Amino acid sequence: MAVKERIFQLLLAKKELTRQEIAANLSLSMPTTLQNVTELTEKAILEECGAVGAASGRKAKKLRLRPLAGCTVGVNIALRRVEFVLADLLGQVRRKQAVPLRFRDELDWYLQLQNALADFLQGAENIVGAGLSFPGIIHTQANQIVRSHIFGLSHVGLERFQKSIPFPLTAANDANCACFAEKSAGRDSFVYLSLNESVGGAVMMNGRLLLGDTFQTGEVGHMLLIPNGQPCYCGKAGCADAYLSPQALEQDGWDVYLDHLAMLLTNLRMALNMDLVAGGETGAQLQPHWDALRFRMAVYDRFARDIDYIYPCTQRENACAIGAAAMALEAFGSRILDG
Repeated sequence: MAVKERIFQLLLAKKELTRQEIAANLSLSMPTTLQNVTELTEKAILEECGAVGAASGRKAKKLRLRPLAGCTVGVNIALRRVEFVLADLLGQVRRKQAVPLRFRDELDWYLQLQNALADFLQGAENIVGAGLSFPGIIHTQANQIVRSHIFGLSHVGLERFQKSIPFPLTAANDANCACFAEKSAGRDSFVYLSLNESVGGAVMMNGRLLLGDTFQTGEVGHMLLIPNGQPCYCGKAGCADAYLSPQALEQDGWDVYLDHLAMLLTNLRMALNMDLVAGGETGAQLQPHWDALRFRMAVYDRFARDIDYIYPCTQRENACAIGAAAMALEAFGSRILDG
């Protein structure tokens, strides 16, 4: 990774640093740091944003990414709608919108997506990339959606979306995108559980998503929870998705739902021994039930003295679209800062 890209990625994560802090974080010499920071500043990608130091004497200037040096678009394809966000280089959401547009793998749908995106972006400038969040297994090297159970798709080329989204496009599974959005909370190793229209998950290890041999790491919605249990849309019986979907919550109520959720969460803790983050639309509703959830988890986890490894999500709305925009921003840095 080139030095300028390393500085860019560091400031994505840390937000504001002095030149000395950049050098220390990246183990760079000060001359190398100063040269690259100067070049990034001349390109209008970095800017000074204040100073730190004692009341007397020379203060060190803090640097950050210049917010409007570029913006990225996040596009999340959900079952009944499409969500858009526009984020600046600091990751701040400048605008957002949800459009009722039920997915269909048909030309007319992609044209509707293109038109909806154009309407959303009216007046926006300097778009440097886009991220696509989709509920399926994404094989970026093959440029295709390998499989999406919820939409009944297999081996669908991403070029269909690339024609509708006229910017350099980064595509990823929806749970991976939501997990990526949680990186900003200061965690770099955790398991993300996505409780949306379907149940998914993702694993972040040292700031990087684990994808697995077939890009399926985190498909926790189709882990067997209850043998010979309720039918799942994937064709199996007893999957976690069948017990933790919004429909299951509506049918069973919170007491039953929390028991099934506690069972899944403690299984994930036993398997991976990492912090857990509960997110998604249903996950964002867990706050009033947090003590009850931890009590149930304590029943299943007899190895932990305290259930102190489960956290609520920080992105309660538009997490998939925000994460997709953040992925596009990281890809932007890799694409242009190669020298």
